[in-house]
Amino acid sequence: LFRHVAELEAYGMTVVPPEKMHSAPGFIERLRSAILRTCEKRNGVTIGDHTTADPPQDLLSKNTWNLLEEDEAFVEAATNPVQMALVRWLCGQSVILGGHTWIIKGKDGRNLNLHSDAHGIPPGAGQIAHMCNASWVCTDYDSAEDGPTVFVPGSHKYGRATLPHEQDVVNTTFKTFPLIAKAGSLALWHGATWHGSVPRTKPGLRVTLVQTFMRSYMRPQHMHDRDSSPQLRQKYPELDRVL
Repeated sequence: LFRHVAELEAYGMTVVPPEKMHSAPGFIERLRSAILRTCEKRNGVTIGDHTTADPPQDLLSKNTWNLLEEDEAFVEAATNPVQMALVRWLCGQSVILGGHTWIIKGKDGRNLNLHSDAHGIPPGAGQIAHMCNASWVCTDYDSAEDGPTVFVPGSHKYGRATLPHEQDVVNTTFKTFPLIAKAGSLALWHGATWHGSVPRTKPGLRVTLVQTFMRSYMRPQHMHDRDSSPQLRQKYPELDRVL
């Protein structure tokens, strides 16, 4: 994993390919199915084949958080040992799972402005990663047509969030690079790295599981002690540790 540590240090992000993640056979298919099935159940939408589906975007973007109890694939995603080695390199051995959510993106003409995920961190406090984003890529990100996340490499070293005139991914003066990755990859980035996304123009859906890991003094999105079952935590000791 040395290359990925070096990329995190230099660029503030890295992509670990499927063959390095050592996931169980069929894992990414199970994870994608769990995301789509949970979205259908929670939001009363029929998705079907994700390669051709075109449901209303607003029904894909509701009730997306707090997934651990829905399927054990989410637990496997949260505790993958390769992922956790890199997450703990960024945020320390006491890092916690702050929250996880899905992004299901269909044809949508909107950009997502450049931003930092390190909310609440004042300017000048970026010497370390206070949190990070570990996203499982569940469908191929082959080109700009997939509506990928885009990054400003090295922006984690600025130690601040974007200013209003810097946020537009089309007109910003900063050079951006798209996330290109195969399904089953892990995209991992420093919480202060600037990123956004561009519109998807091809048929079907882009499916991603987004997980935020935080240092213990940060405010998590979920009260896991209240929401997670003791049986699940007992079955997965590593889950109990990160919660």
